[in-house]
Amino acid sequence: MTSSKAKNEIPSHSVLRGTSIVGSITMLSRVLGFLRDLLMARILGAGLFSDAFFVAFRIPNILRSFVAEGALTSAFVPVFTDELKKGQSSARATLQATCGLLLSVTLLLSGLGILFAPELVTLFAPGFAEHLTKYETCTTLLQIMMPYIMFVSLVAMLNGALNAVHIFGAAAFAQVAMNIAMIAGILLASYRPEESRVYVIAWFVLIGGVAQILVQIPALKRSQFTFLPILNFITPATKKIMTLMVPAILGAAVYQVSIVVQTVLASLLQEGSVSWLFYADRLAQLPIGVFTVALASVLLPTLSRAASDGDKKAFGKHLVDSLRYTSFLLFPLSFGLYFLAEPLISLVFEHGAFDAHSTRMTSCALQALSLGVWGVSCQMIFARAFIARKDTVTPALMGVLTLVVGLITSLVLMGTPIASTSSLLGKAVLYSQELLASLVPLVAWGHVGLALSSAVASLLALSCYLFLLGRESIALGPFLQSSLKALMASALMGLCLSLTLPTLSSSLIKIAVGVPLGALVYTLCSLVFRSKEIFEGKAIVTEKLRKLS
Repeated sequence: MTSSKAKNEIPSHSVLRGTSIVGSITMLSRVLGFLRDLLMARILGAGLFSDAFFVAFRIPNILRSFVAEGALTSAFVPVFTDELKKGQSSARATLQATCGLLLSVTLLLSGLGILFAPELVTLFAPGFAEHLTKYETCTTLLQIMMPYIMFVSLVAMLNGALNAVHIFGAAAFAQVAMNIAMIAGILLASYRPEESRVYVIAWFVLIGGVAQILVQIPALKRSQFTFLPILNFITPATKKIMTLMVPAILGAAVYQVSIVVQTVLASLLQEGSVSWLFYADRLAQLPIGVFTVALASVLLPTLSRAASDGDKKAFGKHLVDSLRYTSFLLFPLSFGLYFLAEPLISLVFEHGAFDAHSTRMTSCALQALSLGVWGVSCQMIFARAFIARKDTVTPALMGVLTLVVGLITSLVLMGTPIASTSSLLGKAVLYSQELLASLVPLVAWGHVGLALSSAVASLLALSCYLFLLGRESIALGPFLQSSLKALMASALMGLCLSLTLPTLSSSLIKIAVGVPLGALVYTLCSLVFRSKEIFEGKAIVTEKLRKLS
């Protein structure tokens, strides 16, 4: 029988349980996502059609981050949590009103996106203007995929509502459905002529969007909610949501906005730069998507409840425990991505049109992105802490800071543009680099410099969050102590991998040996350093096994 003391040693159990559920489903989604990306790399490679598709696909996803995951969900969950305390009917009415608001906004954005698709392509990828075929292809693809924003935004909001009532994994299931639909589209496209393949895939993006909505229905039935919108969506609750959304638009989609900046600047570099960054980001997003996004989606309603109840002790415990486990898991995963970057890229993507040169260029970008995985993850957790207290201004300010630092760092590290230097943006980039050259030395690292800039910006924002929360009553000492131990154990793991991997031959063998070896070394080092998370994890597993027996 487990003692009360042992139970108390298990941190934020409901948060970790929800995270494990969402993370498990997300892992399945990521596996399917890798299969999707592998097939896409095989038939599109890293060139004209892939660059055009990734830019066109990114635009509705960026807007979704502002409207849904970035702004609306961040503002919706704390308000929805308050409505839940009033009763099921009040929460249901708020959800339906918010659905009406969201669909109205995204329908308008879809129409504007289709109408102004050429201008959007010019804005997000100005380097395409010199390549008429790429520009026209990207414009058509954007017009096809723009309505996707309606489906994916609705899923993000429903996920926030379901998490608030402890129904986890619905949004992760939506990603599974999306990936299955796109895999089907890619397989069908492989039988089409090369110039029409990308359009088939674009239409299946919309089919995947519909599938994402359909898989929400069982979870909504369990919660006794509905996503049927009401026309009279201006209510006191939605007014409060819209008030919180204003600063959240700036603050909650920081990472996605930095990707936009990278895409715009990458379009000014050599052909393939957009695709190399995209493929590298897909792998860098794996630990963030499987753990951090899952944790953040579960943590927000949990922190919102604690803030609504005025329970500062529970609020601080949930936050610090989440940060400790973020460090414990994300540091070794970041080091693993860095040292296994090239064999991973080679094994996953180097097939068909994706050649060895693309592998080298993508792996360099992945190594740079891996340096920011921990910082981005902790930044997301800190942002949820402020949002849960209905403070969307602080994350907004952090967002502005991150964007400015990321842009300046990108200009310093990317080198001189080689495309569209005569365009307004190209001239602005060149002029800005001339100004910066008088202050700091510039380097020409191309797309790798763009990837590195996001890591620099996220670490600076994290430092600011630590300073702000350190002034409050929340004790961050356990988080910093756990982070130091995780960093030392990860560094020893990285040393072991750096000595072992060069002696191995193929990419498959490097992955097959490197992953278990790295996990073993990290675990042993964590035991030597007496990392608290090792023993807490053991307690959680022991309790699970006891319940099963």
